[in-house]
Amino acid sequence: MKLHHSLRHAAGFTLIEILVVIAIMITLAGIAGTAIYSHMGAGDEAKCRAQLEQLIQIGTKYSQDIAHAGILPTSGMEDDEDTETINESDGWWYSIAPELDSVVYPSIKGGKMKVSAIFHCPADERTDIGADSVFAADERSVSYVSWTDASDDPENPNSPIRITAKQNLDNLPWLSDGNPVKGKSVTDVETFSEMVLPAAERHGGKILVAYASGMVKAIEVGEEDFNAPKLFKKFAPDMARKAEAEGRSTSKGKKGKKRRKASRDDDDE
Repeated sequence: MKLHHSLRHAAGFTLIEILVVIAIMITLAGIAGTAIYSHMGAGDEAKCRAQLEQLIQIGTKYSQDIAHAGILPTSGMEDDEDTETINESDGWWYSIAPELDSVVYPSIKGGKMKVSAIFHCPADERTDIGADSVFAADERSVSYVSWTDASDDPENPNSPIRITAKQNLDNLPWLSDGNPVKGKSVTDVETFSEMVLPAAERHGGKILVAYASGMVKAIEVGEEDFNAPKLFKKFAPDMARKAEAEGRSTSKGKKGKKRRKASRDDDDE
């Protein structure tokens, strides 16, 4: 009788053993889930990079057209009055989408142009867009924002990028991950914070940037380094230096005006 009881006890599991097995299974499931998620994230990043490379090719084709030679379009540029149903100033995509065979023009002014999924990052969860679908392009469905240094028109901060031999195009962003705002491009730290930084979560703390030279970079945006001016300089060092120089010159100009006014007052006395 004692032997039978001993055999039955040996054939079973204690509560502690069962809990240990369950803990091991949960741990393995977590590791597997993390690996799958990381793989999916890496896939989204690779696809997003490929899309930006395609958009650069389309932008290059646009810039080689005699009608707008040497410029890369931006949100906020002047509207082309020859295109009756679209307003190019609303979003950069209105300018280059017509280079695609898949584009569908709006029937009325102010309507949404339908474009292919290359304008939407697969990791952008603001709007659900199918991988092979044609969708209505707007500020929530398009996943990329345009940048500009106002090289085409210094009076319009949102003017297109005019490509010249003097520019370092490797330091001049044209498109990046972001949340577009109607009629606005990234021109300074404020617009960078508004439109680009919210997209940092898409690729695990990285933001993809397509430069005017055709290069695409993944720039790390760590929580410990989440300083907008510092990051802006990391993305666009030449634009940051230009902004700083203009700030200094403006400051000097104001001081100069005060000095000239004080001098005139002294002369009047």
